[in-house]
Amino acid sequence: MNPKSYSFLLFFLCAQNFTTACPVGCSCNGSSITCTSLSKPEFDLLTATLKEAPYNETTELHLSAVSEFLFTSLPDMLKLNVLKIHASPGDSEWFLRRHQFSELQTLHFTKCDLKTFPKALMSLTSLTELDLSDNKLENLGADSIHIRSIQKIILRNNEIKIIGVHVFRYMPTLKVLDLTGNNMSRLVTSDFTSAVSLKELILRNNKIELIETDTTDPLQQLETLDLSGNLLSEVRLEAQQNFRHLFSLNLSSNSLHVIRQGFLQLPDLQVLQLDNCEMSVVEAGAFVSLPRLHSMDIKNNPNLAYFSPNAFGNSTAFYRLNIQKTGFKRIPLTILEKVSQLYIKDTALDCSCTSRDMKDFGAVTIIDWNDATCRTKMGAVQKLSHLEKSEEPCRDNLLTPFGVKQTAIVGQAYRIYCANDGTNSKLFWVSPNKTTTEAKQPDLRKSAVKKTDYFTTTLLDPSYSKNHEERVHISTEYYGFDVVLESDAGYYECVSKSDMKTLTRKIELTVLRPEIYLNASHVATTSVHLSWNKNLKIEAVDRVALRITASSEKMFKRQVQLSLYNMFRSYNLVNLSADKEYEICLEWYLTDSETMIYKSCITQKTRPFKTVMQSLNAKLAIGLLVIMIIVVVFCCDTCIHQKYAYFSRMKKQAKMQQSISGQSMLTQSSSADATTYENFQLSVTSASERPLI
Repeated sequence: MNPKSYSFLLFFLCAQNFTTACPVGCSCNGSSITCTSLSKPEFDLLTATLKEAPYNETTELHLSAVSEFLFTSLPDMLKLNVLKIHASPGDSEWFLRRHQFSELQTLHFTKCDLKTFPKALMSLTSLTELDLSDNKLENLGADSIHIRSIQKIILRNNEIKIIGVHVFRYMPTLKVLDLTGNNMSRLVTSDFTSAVSLKELILRNNKIELIETDTTDPLQQLETLDLSGNLLSEVRLEAQQNFRHLFSLNLSSNSLHVIRQGFLQLPDLQVLQLDNCEMSVVEAGAFVSLPRLHSMDIKNNPNLAYFSPNAFGNSTAFYRLNIQKTGFKRIPLTILEKVSQLYIKDTALDCSCTSRDMKDFGAVTIIDWNDATCRTKMGAVQKLSHLEKSEEPCRDNLLTPFGVKQTAIVGQAYRIYCANDGTNSKLFWVSPNKTTTEAKQPDLRKSAVKKTDYFTTTLLDPSYSKNHEERVHISTEYYGFDVVLESDAGYYECVSKSDMKTLTRKIELTVLRPEIYLNASHVATTSVHLSWNKNLKIEAVDRVALRITASSEKMFKRQVQLSLYNMFRSYNLVNLSADKEYEICLEWYLTDSETMIYKSCITQKTRPFKTVMQSLNAKLAIGLLVIMIIVVVFCCDTCIHQKYAYFSRMKKQAKMQQSISGQSMLTQSSSADATTYENFQLSVTSASERPLI
């Protein structure tokens, strides 16, 4: 081979290698290209390379920290399936050509300072997954995403506050929606009416305080719901309204101090997470409406001391329970009877109780047995694996999860918790008026939460009965009030009696009166517009009513019933008498006994009727005065003008008459100005006969 041929072959091979080399700043793996920290010239070189073979057939393109990124700079990539762009701000408009990414199925555009949903999303008709996390999106409205093929949307760590109406109308195949780390304050199930295919809804780490359900049928197909890391203090989810097929529910990291009876009524729920919820009590019947519950985590609740032996009811499907890092002194017998797999590491167990209960551990598999510990009477930590069975009696104890000094607010539903710690002792309650009552087991009948208040119920059904159950409920777990009154304050004694000894806990209940101020925002002659700063927090809405009363000295009294759901906190009281003083009160009361719960009153006098002059203000009076002056001036001017015209006309007529009769009209002493008709004719004649010069 001659030198020229060798040089030509070397040049050809170098040129071929140059054309197939991976672009600068990128790594290539088959039909996938990943580029990081590209400058503007390097990005321009990449876009030029993507136009040539074989890179024009790229199926995956990953770009991170690209300077001055623009979608319009990318060539038409007809085989691109995955496009991921991260930390590359610069393009907020997304001007896409018609068939630029005709086969694109996955698009990630994260941490790019995006503030609005680009309209160009509509052109991506094959898209199935969209990730716009770590941007600055605020509104998720009906015009945000119109992609009928979309199945998964990820919008983590944005600034979204609410979900607009009909936002899912143009996403009929959406299955997964992730809104983690946004600013949502409530979950309204009716917002998801159009989400007919949604299977998984993730709302982790928002600011949700309230879940609003209604009688429509949204979210019936939902299987997974994640509400962890929110501000929920109470949860009520019912399958007959929504969540009929919910399989997994995560409520971790919410302030759920008490798991109430029937707090979830979900027949298909199998996985429940209640980690790190500041939980203290699990009531009887808490999980009785979860017949298929299979696995539950309640770990990281160090204050959880009482777990009712009747928490599960007759459930038989329960399999796995994690109670690690909880405050149990002894493992509740109900757990040992129901659970097959148990996790108990770092639980504050009492060694004396645990050693005695070990005979009941036979049917339970403790997964972390080798790491589980307990504490002796002397405070020493001992491994359960080294603990020997003992007949040493377990110390009886009365559990008061919320201490011996508790506070309630007028109107709320409240329960004073006190229960035996796994013993069969009888429990008695002594009220502040020294009435002693033997406690009974809690009633596990399903109790639906009343949502229709007394005002609405009687409006729809005037024959509605006012008879209700007792306001006070006494059980072996709590002394409860449906509605707290100021008279409920005092000392309550919880007494446990057995053959061996008697234990007593005296609990002081302080009842706080909320500061609700009634004021008259506008006063008229026959009406007063009232407003108040807040409502009582009433849970027993079916037995509490709200009214406004107005009374005067002459035995006049009027009552107006209001709804407890008066969200505007205002009312216009009409048909009052003028210039009269009224005592107006805002009252919450029990409907069955007319017992007053809370009352706020003001004294207000209506305005007197005004005369016409009193009703005139300064500006109006000045305006009327100016108009009157203008009218007077106009009238005077017209009158003077008419008088002047009349006298002028009379004067001319007199002149003509005097001239015809030869008499002077004027009476001056000098006759030089007195001209008669004859003299005027003579002067005209003499002037005409005078010769011209």
